[in-house]
Amino acid sequence: MKYFGPFEKEVVDFHSLNDRLFLISGRTGSGKTMIFDAIVTALYGSASTTGRDEESLRSQFAPDDAPCEVSLKFEVKDRAYTVERVLKYQKPGNKSATPPKAVLYDDQGQIIASSLTDVRDAIEDIVKLTKAQFRKILILPQGEFKELLVSTSQEKQDILRTLFQTERFLDFENNLRDELKERSSAAAHLDTRISELIKYINTEEIDIDEVTEFPNYDMVVDYVDGVIYSYDKKLEELRTLGTKRKEEADELSRRLQEKIKHNEQIDRLNNYKGQLTTLVEQSDFIEKNRQTVKQFDETSKIKYELLRKKELETAISENKEALNEAVSVHANITDTLNTKTETLESIERERPEINDREKVYYKHERFLTDTYRNLNDVIERLTKDVQARYEEIKIHQEKISKKNDVIEQISYKEADFFESKSLLTDNGHKLEAIEDKVRQAEKSEALVKERQDIEAKLSDNNKEIEERKNELASFSAKLENYDEDTLSVINHLVSHLEVGLTCPVCEQTVIELPEHGEFTQQHKEEFNALSERLKAIEKENQSFVNRLDVIEELLNSSEYHDSSVFKEERDKLSADKEKLVNQVETIEEKLKEKEALSQEVAGLKEEEDQLTKSLSQKEADLKNEQNKKAEFTEVTDFEDYESFKNHMDSEYETLNAYQKNYAEVKDEVNQLSSSLKLAKSKIESNEKEKVKYQIEQDKLSTTINNFLTSSDFNEEEELYDLVHNPNIEDKRREVKQYDDQKMTLQAYIKEVESVLTSKDSINIEGDQAALKEADDSLSRAREFYAEVRTKRQQNEDIKVKLSDLITEHRQSYEFYMKLVELTEAIQGKKGQKVSLERYVLIYYLDRILDIANIRLLKMTNHRYKLQRSTKRTNRYSGLDIEVFDYYNNQERNINTLSGGETFQASLVLALALNEALQQESGGIQLDTMLIDEGFGTLDQETLEVAITTLIDLQTSGKTIGIISHVEELKDRMENILTVSPENGKSTVSITSL
Repeated sequence: MKYFGPFEKEVVDFHSLNDRLFLISGRTGSGKTMIFDAIVTALYGSASTTGRDEESLRSQFAPDDAPCEVSLKFEVKDRAYTVERVLKYQKPGNKSATPPKAVLYDDQGQIIASSLTDVRDAIEDIVKLTKAQFRKILILPQGEFKELLVSTSQEKQDILRTLFQTERFLDFENNLRDELKERSSAAAHLDTRISELIKYINTEEIDIDEVTEFPNYDMVVDYVDGVIYSYDKKLEELRTLGTKRKEEADELSRRLQEKIKHNEQIDRLNNYKGQLTTLVEQSDFIEKNRQTVKQFDETSKIKYELLRKKELETAISENKEALNEAVSVHANITDTLNTKTETLESIERERPEINDREKVYYKHERFLTDTYRNLNDVIERLTKDVQARYEEIKIHQEKISKKNDVIEQISYKEADFFESKSLLTDNGHKLEAIEDKVRQAEKSEALVKERQDIEAKLSDNNKEIEERKNELASFSAKLENYDEDTLSVINHLVSHLEVGLTCPVCEQTVIELPEHGEFTQQHKEEFNALSERLKAIEKENQSFVNRLDVIEELLNSSEYHDSSVFKEERDKLSADKEKLVNQVETIEEKLKEKEALSQEVAGLKEEEDQLTKSLSQKEADLKNEQNKKAEFTEVTDFEDYESFKNHMDSEYETLNAYQKNYAEVKDEVNQLSSSLKLAKSKIESNEKEKVKYQIEQDKLSTTINNFLTSSDFNEEEELYDLVHNPNIEDKRREVKQYDDQKMTLQAYIKEVESVLTSKDSINIEGDQAALKEADDSLSRAREFYAEVRTKRQQNEDIKVKLSDLITEHRQSYEFYMKLVELTEAIQGKKGQKVSLERYVLIYYLDRILDIANIRLLKMTNHRYKLQRSTKRTNRYSGLDIEVFDYYNNQERNINTLSGGETFQASLVLALALNEALQQESGGIQLDTMLIDEGFGTLDQETLEVAITTLIDLQTSGKTIGIISHVEELKDRMENILTVSPENGKSTVSITSL
């Protein structure tokens, strides 16, 4: 402890107290409880005493700039750990407080955790206890000793759960509950699906009631089977009814068809006769058409010649017009072609120059992009970026160089720190050893000085004895008639005689003292005074001699050393320690500074690497853009893109205009040439056709004249009109249709008259109405049958699905009910209404109480025992403790015990908890218990029993420390840790008898 409470720089070594019972003794306020506070603060960062904050732990005499520190070495399951903490404190001149620090080391000195949170978590993982649980089990603070005894069921559950690792039962319960929830959800889903399917069962067309709710699912399938059976019966009935209606409809249809057929025949006969009468009325018109057709057929022999001659006349006229037009067109085209040819020749003379300009244009065309448009801006921007990167890299290099210079100036290494730490630890051990030697030497020097003082006093006393003997001799000289021995006896006898008292020799009352030998009353008083003084001196000398023997024995039992030698060495070690402390602090500070600088350098180097990569990329980009610029200038002979762009646009317009003009003129020349050839060809073709038409016309005229000579026709034009009669085919068709229709009607009339038995029509309206009714009834029956069959099939499908779902539901329900039963049992909803974890915790608590009662019955003269309360107030009950009073033969609330009785119960409960954990060999091994006060409330007999109990427990390998002001404990304890205050500061010493 360093500046912790009343301790300036104090090391408490408990090694000599391992597996022992010891007392922590000291005056009130000396700092006994502060030792417990230091242990808990080292582990958990706060004091063991409630209400004592972090700032109150700092020593009032600590320098302003010195931190309050505490370091604890402890063992758990044969593994050693060291935890060091620096408490928060306010340095003078600082606005904010220096934050607390914490580091946890393993037995090899390797850091396990180095932050407040990480150290706390690691400690709780190693010790398996939170601070609150640690205070209830290992360190029992003043005023809180009975907390475990009177804590609630929930609080005990948290403690016992951690100690006996029963979370697995809670996890098992939670897993069961989650699975039950999933199973319940799945079952509910199955119920919903089954209920929904039941709603879709069809029952409308059958004589059965619709049911949607069933006592159980076994009845559902039976119900569906019944519905399907009813549908089967219904379908059978519908099939029979449909067959009957089909037969009735077929018979009605047959009869109706016979009557309809007869009536149709009558209608046909009347119709045929009417048509024939109408047809005969047209005979005169038809005969005229027949004569015209006959003349046409005769004239048709020269029909071709007549028609062809007319065509030739038209063709000859058209040929003449076309020939004249072709000649005119040929002349116009010839003139235009000559003009365009001259223009084309002029344009083609410019062609070589245009070709050269096109080559240059297409060569430069690739530069017409935004890349080259913005090239100067890009180069300027990249140049600035490159320069900026150079500047940033230079700045980073300067920073790195400066920080490396600082790092190089820090010559300390981690090995230096650990070496200094080791030297500091060795120095501490040496200092402790030399302190012991100093104390031993000072004790020896004190004994030597005491011996010298005693010897001086003995010498003085011997001189005085000699003087007093001489004085007594002067009295003896007056009794010269007596020898020395007789005189001595007389003097002794006289010295004991008193007037009024009995003489020891003659047993007579002394009336007056003898005055012979000049031994007067005054002499007697002087003589008595001398004798008493002489006896006192001799007695004092005897005590001095006895003390000298003791001193000699003490000095002979140990080697004598001069304390000044040890003090010089101690002072040197203290100075070395101060230097080492400063050295460790300096090295640690420098190493931290070095580490921070190294991290900063690493960060700066990483940033420099990124900047270097960025610079390389920027330089490459700049060079690429500059190359583009050089290429642009070299190829185009332009420095400015806009000038180049304007030039290229102008060139493009010029070249494009030339190409367009050239193509247009060339196309016109080609078209005119083609047109000229076509015009010439048309002239030649028309001249040939003219000759051809004339020859053919002459031949046709000869043939037509010969026909006129041999026929009744006089004019060629008459023949032509007849041949061109547009109605001749209609007349021919009308004649033929007349003849065909008349013949057909006569045949039909004969055929119908041959099959008729009667020439009267039959009324069929009644038969039609009856047939329609029968057909409608049959259609309805068929539709109903199809509907019923569809619903029957739907029910069949529903049955299959329901069977599968019900089977699945039955299996799921059986498992679900078993799971419910198990879960309720685990959750404590059955029997004793205790959950599995609570049942296990009750088991452990009962074991602890059984162990505790063995001692409590003995300590209370078989009056009290602790028992678990069976009263249930809520679901968290079951771990409450009550006391059974055998004197009153009834249970009592634990709070009804007196202070001493509460201490007894709390003590045995804490001891039992330790022992139960040892027996269980669980996750926690508790080899230490520290108790603050409580013994003062015990009477003498109970105190004896409590101490005996602790001694018995200590012999089983436990280290038990108690703080108490009870004086009897000092006499009973063999091991005492004494806290000695002086001027507000306290020191610790350990004595073992």
